[in-house]
Amino acid sequence: MTTILMTFVSRAVAVGLFIVLLTGTACSQDGTHRGSLESGDPTLQNGEYYDAYPVEVQAGQWVEVDLQSDDFDTYVVLLAPSGTNEQNDDFEGSTKRSMLRMQATESGTWQVYATSYAGGETGRYSLSIHVGGEGDTGDAALVSAQGSGARFESGRLEAGDNELTSGEYNDEYIVQGLAGEQLVLDLHSSDFDPYLILIQPDGEQVENDDHEGDLTRSMITATLPADGAYRVLVTTYEPGSTGAYDLIIRGGGGEGSTSFAAASGVRTERGTLEAGDQSLRSGEYFDTYTFVGAPGQRITIDLQSSEFDTYLILQPPRGESVQDDDGGGDVGHSIIEYDLTEPGTFRVAVTSYTAEETGSYELKMDFSESFGQPSDGTTLAAGSDFSALVMLNAGELTLNETIRGALESSDRRLPGGQFVDPHVFDGEADEPVLIEMTSSSFDTYLIVTLPTGEVIKNDDFEGSTNVSRIEMIMPVDGRYSIKATSYAAGETGTYNLRINQMEAFRPDPVQYNRIAGLFVGISDYGGRMNNLQYTAQDATVVRDALIQGVGMRPEDGILLTDGAATRAAFRQSISDLAARTDENTLFVLFYSGHGGQYERSSPQASDPDGKDESIELVDGEILDDELNQLLGQLRANHQLIVLDACFSGGFAKDLISQPGRMGLFSSEEDVISFVADKFEAGGYLSHFFSDALVQRGADEDHNGAVTPLELSQYIQDRYDGDVRSTGLEAIVARETRLKHQHLVVDRGSLGAFSTLFVLQ
Repeated sequence: MTTILMTFVSRAVAVGLFIVLLTGTACSQDGTHRGSLESGDPTLQNGEYYDAYPVEVQAGQWVEVDLQSDDFDTYVVLLAPSGTNEQNDDFEGSTKRSMLRMQATESGTWQVYATSYAGGETGRYSLSIHVGGEGDTGDAALVSAQGSGARFESGRLEAGDNELTSGEYNDEYIVQGLAGEQLVLDLHSSDFDPYLILIQPDGEQVENDDHEGDLTRSMITATLPADGAYRVLVTTYEPGSTGAYDLIIRGGGGEGSTSFAAASGVRTERGTLEAGDQSLRSGEYFDTYTFVGAPGQRITIDLQSSEFDTYLILQPPRGESVQDDDGGGDVGHSIIEYDLTEPGTFRVAVTSYTAEETGSYELKMDFSESFGQPSDGTTLAAGSDFSALVMLNAGELTLNETIRGALESSDRRLPGGQFVDPHVFDGEADEPVLIEMTSSSFDTYLIVTLPTGEVIKNDDFEGSTNVSRIEMIMPVDGRYSIKATSYAAGETGTYNLRINQMEAFRPDPVQYNRIAGLFVGISDYGGRMNNLQYTAQDATVVRDALIQGVGMRPEDGILLTDGAATRAAFRQSISDLAARTDENTLFVLFYSGHGGQYERSSPQASDPDGKDESIELVDGEILDDELNQLLGQLRANHQLIVLDACFSGGFAKDLISQPGRMGLFSSEEDVISFVADKFEAGGYLSHFFSDALVQRGADEDHNGAVTPLELSQYIQDRYDGDVRSTGLEAIVARETRLKHQHLVVDRGSLGAFSTLFVLQ
């Protein structure tokens, strides 16, 4: 079953959407056909009867369709093999005639649909279909050609063709280009997923896969940097794919091609709406202006009048119109800013808000700005799955809406056999975005391609097979492509796709209402062990970071340094905190100082190396098993243990096995930790942990909250960049055959995306 999307403009209001289900067609060929719309014919969604006529067309041929009737208000649709369509209601204002003239961009079977403007209309008609002649691209045609002077190449990829190194077949075309000339390459195929490569004279490549999310089309627009021969490679997304294709080349001075010049600069038109002008159905007079545009341009259309309430309509070569009433701020000022993503002839209609208004006006069209890729950051345009579009009730959505779609057996497939719906949206650099797909019918899978070509994927968000989510800070301006699909081949069903900026990286609610902690640091061991630099200072710095950075009350942070850091004081501090905190507390234990290892007298499953690790207080050690028992006194459901000491990674096996705990340890259980002299800190972990909160270094998404994942990734990145074995550390590393230390992270049962800290 084939589906087509039909849009039309009624008065100067929003575009409507209808769906056509083709259950049969009439036999057709080039020529004139006489028929009738009558009860029993298939109908559109709003009850309009229609007849369908197939016609074989080659890319580059002109197609003219002329529908006339004295019995009903005519409406004609011309549908390409890929599913794109052109439509016309009233040709030159006549309700009895509808006409389309256009140059075909695809080879294959096109469909012509003869129908009516209103539901239930019947009567006889005459339909003329002519293919192959020279088309008229003047203002008389409501839908004109997609740009004349183009070079059309039709071919076929098949076994035996040249292959890329990755196995894709390819055909090559040469375009002679001039510096500063604009070149547009437009590749279509309904047999395979097309892929375009443009190789410049200096060897640099420009590539495109799915133009605006369309799996049947690839497009490249380039301003040529130098004179010379440009190689165009027509190929496929997947190795081994074969089939027919059509390539349209606009620009280039080679044999058989004509330069394609897009409008530039500012164009000013002055005119008058007056009785006798063409009029919309509801009585508004209008004047029409056309321009030839190309992808990569941005146009600003500015209409002003002191004599009537202005209204502007921009009709692209394909797709829906763009309209504005009082966007300029008053009733006599309308303005449209639009990024061109299609080559061809665009139509601008100057009209009024109310019927029969007249008066003079000034229209300015500014083509001076180029944008490279669409970047208004406000719309989501659905792809080629038209049945999904019907459920959306709109072709364009803001970034803060939810759309409803469906994977169906008639959809395109990925190489693995999964059905896929393509969508696109325009994004702005440094802006956040949340993309979420949910379904109760199948295992969802999201694929997002950035304008840079980078691909981000997500299957099961937080373990759910029915939710896929991608959150990111968009790195560049441009068109972002979404493929909504399933994890397994052949799955079908409805889904919701949500694109949202307001909720991107919104922190989860914190699960506690208080932060309390014990902060221990020892530099002066009083002769029991060798002294350390800065480690007592670490405890003060980290305690202050929690006070300043995340709002811990000073009285809730117990500080033990040097001679005060005894075993008895440590145990008593834990008991005091256990007595004055509850389940809704985040407890933080921080230690910076010596760490040790002790041989066990009996085996233990959690210590297969036969050793217990220790933190060394001023008057004795506390082993990992004992520390686990002490922390067990606490009722706090969330506990963060940060140990900056030699061999501290060995504590993870004993401490983080308990629910609600997360651990950060400065080195593996058999590796020593060094003093961070270059930062004037006792340990690297201490310094990086403080920076994560006070300098807001761990707030990667800039939402004012730090998750366990963000905290651990930030500190790990700092380790990778700043911790190296140099100086004394290098000597120790050589003598002990140990490399430089690595952070050990165990997030335990704390969710990677839960909120650990809210920054002040």
